Amino acid sequence: MHKQRTPVYFVYGHDEQERIAFFQRFCHAKNPLLVQIAGDMPPEAISFKIVQRLTQNAHDAVWVLWDDDVPMERLLEVLQQTVFSQLCNLKRIIRCGEAEALVRDAGDPTLRQQIAQCDLLAVTRNKRGELRKLFHRVAPLQPNIKVLSVDNTAGIAAVLERRSLRRGLQFALLLAVVAALFITLGRLNYSLSTSLATFLGTYLQALPFLILGIFLSSVIQVFVPVDLLQRIFPKRLLPGMLFGVLGGFILPICDCASIPVFRSLLRKGVPLPAAVTFMIAAPIINPVVLLSTFYAFGGSVPIMLMRMSFGIVCSVIIGLFFAREKRDVLLAGETARLCACEHTHSHSHSEESHQHSGEGCACGHIHTDAAGGKGKISELLSHFQTEFFEVARFLLIGIGVSTLLQLAMGSQLTNLRISNLAVSMLVMMALAFFLSLCSSSDAVVGKNMGTSLPLGAVMSFMVFGPMIDVKNMILMSASFTKRFMIKLLIVTFAVSFLTVYLAYTLGLKV
Repeated sequence: MHKQRTPVYFVYGHDEQERIAFFQRFCHAKNPLLVQIAGDMPPEAISFKIVQRLTQNAHDAVWVLWDDDVPMERLLEVLQQTVFSQLCNLKRIIRCGEAEALVRDAGDPTLRQQIAQCDLLAVTRNKRGELRKLFHRVAPLQPNIKVLSVDNTAGIAAVLERRSLRRGLQFALLLAVVAALFITLGRLNYSLSTSLATFLGTYLQALPFLILGIFLSSVIQVFVPVDLLQRIFPKRLLPGMLFGVLGGFILPICDCASIPVFRSLLRKGVPLPAAVTFMIAAPIINPVVLLSTFYAFGGSVPIMLMRMSFGIVCSVIIGLFFAREKRDVLLAGETARLCACEHTHSHSHSEESHQHSGEGCACGHIHTDAAGGKGKISELLSHFQTEFFEVARFLLIGIGVSTLLQLAMGSQLTNLRISNLAVSMLVMMALAFFLSLCSSSDAVVGKNMGTSLPLGAVMSFMVFGPMIDVKNMILMSASFTKRFMIKLLIVTFAVSFLTVYLAYTLGLKV
């Protein structure tokens, strides 16, 4: 028996496409179980089928799409099944429909019985004043019912799980903890203004690139078909990785922004080595970082090209280490398969029908074109909002850790004097990992810190830091397995160190 019962949402209505569209738009569970009920399936069979799927897979929510033709009594009988109630917790019953039709048919006994059991009327194609009129018609049947337009995403999210409110409270709590931390630092003789300036400076540097990365991730998820990305990326290993390098050069995203895009590429079926190569290369070889490196070193083209070359070589080598990776690197529920949900309906449900019929599952945020351009924009905004609140809190934590280190070391960062190349590289790489600087500005810091260090140590700082740091590890922990993160950290550190060390030991000079 599960320690915590799985939340269940029942969505019913006359139009199948409306039910599917509601699920696609408002299901934000990581690994939902989608069940479509139609025909004469008895309540015992329905509850058994759901329970069987839950025991076989670690689903975090159950969404049941219920046909209007199936009597409401059967739904109530399903809820009363002991085996169902032991594993499942009914959260909401939702009724989808057009406003005009619901107002017109509000006197129908069958519809009245349905409305009396539901928590939310999700209304489409409503005209001005119809929502209020509909509410007055149904309120006597269910005083606590909510009548909302499907375009009111925030309102529906609040009804379904109080998700928007909870996220807002979590974000506010995190900000309060950060503020309390800086006040504490101020009382420990650290300058409060310096602490805030360091934190906000790092955050404001990373934020625009993070927004860009999340936006690109959402565009990939919503607008780019799975088969298109699979066709674009070469099937062979090395061409695919070189394509990842090319993408890293073109897209102006920093290290924290590359992670949401990396996750979206994996969800869309891009091979892991190519996606890893992109994630590692993009923060080092994109035009913004190359220009910042050029200006930080007084217009030195050789330094800029050297950093770019190390980024390309290291990213390809690191990608090769994941060529034989067989295990799924995403946490359970993060992988968006074409048919990740489990259906109990009887009609054909192949992957091909999902891609072409538009009736597929959106459990991995795979969306249909039925909603048209306006629907796609809504999906894009919904994805952006979801991913931003998921990622921003981890970014705040990562930046908080790096700020503490910067404050603790103070002027020691610019007074390092180590002549041994290997030791100085290890120190600078460790600093790059913990400082978690944005790749668009780390060249300036690296140059100032490396005035008394070998150039190889400064280069290792600028190569390893953007690839992986504390901030990135915290960001990845939301979506990736610990095994993958540890392997990526070890491989990236070893490859970066050996590549730069061997190059400068063998006589590389500017």
